Amino acid sequence: MKEYLCNRSLYGNHNCIRIRSGFTLAEISVVVGLVSLLSIMIFRFYFQSNKAQTTLIEGLQMQNTIVTGVNKVLREIRFGTEFIVPDLSEQSPVLVFSDFENNTVAIFPVLNKELTKNENENIYDLYRYKAVTKSFDISSPVHVPDNLDLLCSDISDINFRLANARSLTITFAFKRAGKSYQTITEGSLMNSGDVK
Repeated sequence: MKEYLCNRSLYGNHNCIRIRSGFTLAEISVVVGLVSLLSIMIFRFYFQSNKAQTTLIEGLQMQNTIVTGVNKVLREIRFGTEFIVPDLSEQSPVLVFSDFENNTVAIFPVLNKELTKNENENIYDLYRYKAVTKSFDISSPVHVPDNLDLLCSDISDINFRLANARSLTITFAFKRAGKSYQTITEGSLMNSGDVK
């Protein structure tokens, strides 16, 4: 849209100045292009920082799972008085020991079918089973579900190796969302067996 502002002089001359109102198509295209470019840059920055934050949170959650699980296993071992399985200088995915009340305690992995399907790799949950000596009949053993406790999840491999008669080394391998984590820790029997 074009408008003209005209001045008449005393001598009859017309001085007209063209006044533009609105923008041309080229100017609008340039502004739209700049706004689009700026929007893309802002969204890319936002999604990259959001992805980095999500990755960091997932890593921290997995570290928390690992520390909690390892501590639970070590706490159980501290109640033990004598290792039964594995034998000295052998390694096993199962740990069996006697506690100070003379009960038999087993720590063992159980396949988690849902996590195994998700990870395309065998993933286990680690359980503790306590066979109470007073109610346990070796001739007809009965599994008591109340004596079964979950210690930790997301385990792809675990090995118990006795270092000596009182201590052992535990190798954990955890896996979640395609990422693997490994840790090695040592545990020892803390009870002498004479505590009642």
